[in-house]
Amino acid sequence: MSARALDDMALWFRVQAFLTREARLQDDHQLTEWLSLFADDLRYWMPVVTNRIGRDLGKEISLYGEVAHFDDDKISLTNRVKRLQTGMAWAETPPSRTRHLISNVEILKAHDDGQLEVRSTFLMYRSHLEYDFEIFSGFRHDHLRPHQDDWQIHRRDIILDQSVVTQKNLGIFF
Repeated sequence: MSARALDDMALWFRVQAFLTREARLQDDHQLTEWLSLFADDLRYWMPVVTNRIGRDLGKEISLYGEVAHFDDDKISLTNRVKRLQTGMAWAETPPSRTRHLISNVEILKAHDDGQLEVRSTFLMYRSHLEYDFEIFSGFRHDHLRPHQDDWQIHRRDIILDQSVVTQKNLGIFF
C-alpha cells in the first residue's frame, strides 16, 4: 500500500473518530462539550425538503435564506443548549434519549489550508416519555477546520430524508 493511501486512511479514521465522539456527546447529554466542537462562525442549517416532480426535480431542498427547520449560528445554538440545560424546556422534560448512528463517511474535498468537506449519513433514534419515539435518517455535509489536535465544525448542512416532519418538536440535535 502506498504512503499516500495510508495517509488518506489515517485522515479518514481521524474524521470518523471525531464524528463518532460527537455523536456520543449528544447521546450522553454532554451538550456543553458538544458545543465546543463548533467554530464561532458556525452555520448549523437544516433546510426543508419537499417532494417535487417533473421539471422541478432537483429543487427538493430549500436554499439558504428560504424556510428551514434550523438555521443557527453559534450563539443561537448555544442558547438552545442553555435552554435545554435549565430543565424548564417543556418539550424536552425529561430529556429525550437519542442514539446517533453515523456511517458512510466520505471526505469529499481536502483544501490546502487543511479544511475538509465531509459527507456522512445518519440514522437517529429518539425516544421520549413512555410512548413517543421517532427515527430520523438523512445525510450531513460538514465543513471541518483543523483546531488544535482535532477538528471544529464551521458549517453543517443536515438533509433529512423525510419531506414531512411529524414529530411533536425538534428539541434535539443532528
